[in-house]
Amino acid sequence: METINKIYAPHELQPSVPIHPGEILKDELAARGMSQRKFAALIGGSYSVLNEIINGKRPITTEYALKIEAATGIPAHVWLNMQSAYNMQVARQNRKLSAMLESIRKAVAVL
Repeated sequence: METINKIYAPHELQPSVPIHPGEILKDELAARGMSQRKFAALIGGSYSVLNEIINGKRPITTEYALKIEAATGIPAHVWLNMQSAYNMQVARQNRKLSAMLESIRKAVAVL
């Protein structure tokens, strides 16, 4: 039997475990050799807020994305898109929400 290998476009790839954009920011800071405290001071934020973002306990907001953009040159929309993708993946894994969505789909199918 022949195996068919599908080639996926980047937008079709989805990690099995949601990756919070704070993890990406943590890697970016490490690559730049910058501590969380120094980065927080640089962007005029508090260390505790930055640490919560990096640990996935707080989302990256529009304002924070703009500050990260100013400091790193990585466009704010990239950070916001990562946050949105993370939020969607977490929501899709929510069993209660999934059941509700399935009920809605069934109800709409009969219309």
